[in-house]
Amino acid sequence: MNFKNSIVITKTPLRISFSGGGTDMPYFYKKYGGITVSSAINKFIYVTIKIHKNFNEKYRLNYSDTEITNNIHNIKNLRIRETLKFFKIKEPLYINTISDIPYNTGLGSSSAFLVGLINAIFRLKGKKVSKKKVAEIAFKIEDLITNKSLGKQDHYISAYGGIKVIKYSKQSIKVKSLKISKKNLSKLQNNLLFFYTGQTRKSHQHLSNQKKNLNKNISNLFMLKDLTYLIINEFNKKQLNIKKIGNTLDKNWHLKKKFSKKITNPVLNKIYNQAIKSGCYGGKLLGAGGGGFFLFTSDKKNHKKVLNNLNNCKRIEFKFTNLSSETIFVN
Repeated sequence: MNFKNSIVITKTPLRISFSGGGTDMPYFYKKYGGITVSSAINKFIYVTIKIHKNFNEKYRLNYSDTEITNNIHNIKNLRIRETLKFFKIKEPLYINTISDIPYNTGLGSSSAFLVGLINAIFRLKGKKVSKKKVAEIAFKIEDLITNKSLGKQDHYISAYGGIKVIKYSKQSIKVKSLKISKKNLSKLQNNLLFFYTGQTRKSHQHLSNQKKNLNKNISNLFMLKDLTYLIINEFNKKQLNIKKIGNTLDKNWHLKKKFSKKITNPVLNKIYNQAIKSGCYGGKLLGAGGGGFFLFTSDKKNHKKVLNNLNNCKRIEFKFTNLSSETIFVN
């Protein structure tokens, strides 16, 4: 038996991305370098992993589906299957996951789940490892599943937490906390709106399509890097300008739509245009596109009007969090 503990529960944050998604793809940043700005939020994925003592079954897996199997190769959930294979686990296990937010909605849920699962396995083994190691293992597993069409941003922000500037190069991945005052952070929080569009999608399908269009998108990815540096400069200023942040996000969104025809659709375009007409300075669809959540900037005084005009979307209240993937129970 390789396990020192019998049950572990981890809590891992989801994330919002302000800018730079796409430049964190290895096929891009290993040649040109990449940079992202993103934040963990107080919406979490909980993973429970427990030594399973039901002699009639080896693996019991509860997520949006339930699987019971005695053969690791028969596990349908690719992330669980490949993680158990990576760690060469042969012992019977019960794995359960619960999320505060639906999966496939652009908040990095699949990556957060993997980070939480990997953390839980290490704790079950009684081992402590670095956040970087957890992020890299999570990326390695998910990159295999998605046929190398994935970026590293989501794994790192879930593993590290906080609002981070992450720089990517062939030599290294560097993670730094964003320099933003408490006053400006509070102002930013109070002037953001977060809407669920009601549409879900498989992110790897959109990312795979973007990879195929890489040669067409090179210039757009360079412009996206420039916008990311712009937004970092705005965050670092003494006085936060919500309108400038919004305008930068707007440029970000219009660039992102050029990466693939699957990024947006008439419903999403209608939501975005209605938000702008209602007083939002700008925003972007989070994640790979095709559905999920919109993040908008708007002066607090205009929030009521925006909410009334976007009543077909569900507003989600959220806060930034410094929490990273952590163990909340072990025995």
